[in-house]
Amino acid sequence: MKIYDTTSQSRITFLDRPADSPRADLFKCNLHWQDENTLLIGWADQIKVARVRTRPRKSSASNLPPLLVEITAVFQLDCMVSGIVPHPMPSSAPASASALALPTKPNGSVRSTTSPALTAFLIVAYTPPDTTLLSGATGEAVEDRAAQARKVAERPELRIISRSGEELAADALGISGYERWGCNDYVLVEIESSPAKSGGEGERYYAVMSPLDIVVVKPRDWRDHVAWLVERKQYEEALEVIERMGNEPGASGGKGAEKDKVKDELDAVQIGQRYIEHLVGEG
Repeated sequence: MKIYDTTSQSRITFLDRPADSPRADLFKCNLHWQDENTLLIGWADQIKVARVRTRPRKSSASNLPPLLVEITAVFQLDCMVSGIVPHPMPSSAPASASALALPTKPNGSVRSTTSPALTAFLIVAYTPPDTTLLSGATGEAVEDRAAQARKVAERPELRIISRSGEELAADALGISGYERWGCNDYVLVEIESSPAKSGGEGERYYAVMSPLDIVVVKPRDWRDHVAWLVERKQYEEALEVIERMGNEPGASGGKGAEKDKVKDELDAVQIGQRYIEHLVGEG
């Protein structure tokens, strides 16, 4: 992989595949610019974070490009990466305000001059039928051709991985015909809706594409957490979340039928009644 600076019209770095990497034709290189200086690289079973910065003056020379690239992080995974984008992490929200509560502790990564928000990695994780590829093996054909023919791909997953390499969440994707698709058949894109269309701030969501499907993925919020608590009969905790979050601007969100649905799901009186019935039933 090469990074080229259009201003100086020069190539500033060349990043080769690691030794004993899985086959490049089966596992493509996925690139995503998090900002103008930070490049996320998902290649086979590795994630790398590349940081572009100005070359120090003391080491600058006429034959060297004005920019250089540092690899600030490398993560080894137990899967192949079919797509990678940054996923914002809440900086001050309480842990119980989301069904998917993410750690907020800074990870000590290199500071950006543009002060990017703390993020995790959102990836489409693909596990190949031949798991020897994960160890860098050549994946030679087995002697039993019938056994080899029976191997099918596993269902892809959407995973959130922290900047320290910890897996925070994993959800299987409902993809049609996933048994037949390879790592290169999936695409992950980040989408931000127009503020005018969403009636306020732009809404961030993601799309996972396969040869037959487009799956839209949205981050969970405190409303999802309340529904999750009610489903598990944790009514007291649900009421506490509503009390804490319900009076915030935009908490009722939406309009028309969507707003009515949200109101029904988050109606503290209805949840309170169900809580009383639950307590009576428990004696």
